[in-house]
Amino acid sequence: MRRHLILLGALAIAGLLLGASFALADDAPSAQEPPPMPGPGYCKENPGKCEAARARHEAWCKENPQKCEQMKAQRTQRREFCQQNPQQCEQQRAQMQQHRAEMKAKCAADPAKCEEMKQQMRARWQEHMGAGGTGGAAGQPAP
Repeated sequence: MRRHLILLGALAIAGLLLGASFALADDAPSAQEPPPMPGPGYCKENPGKCEAARARHEAWCKENPQKCEQMKAQRTQRREFCQQNPQQCEQQRAQMQQHRAEMKAKCAADPAKCEEMKQQMRARWQEHMGAGGTGGAAGQPAP
């Protein structure tokens, strides 16, 4: 049980740190990460763009099945964690939203430094995800 709690804590911290990298990354998906799946509100407002985003995500998963499954497992673990710890999950979500707002303000104040930080975070993400994967969605504009 204790090992399970430590694992969940480590995953939560990793999620927060990786979330910061997503906040700093530019909008174009790379070969190392899947294109984001659009949420239900976005799909109601933009049905054509939503379908295109879903198609890009599915294509990425076909080209990177292991990473796709790994990310699905991580999402499932996070969902379970949030069901078991709603207050802690909401607190972490609020902290991440605050961090994103701070980073957005910093980027608006110094775009050159922001771009440098984005490049550093991309390099860390690629190192974390490994050199494999040749996602076909790279270079396509975001919806």
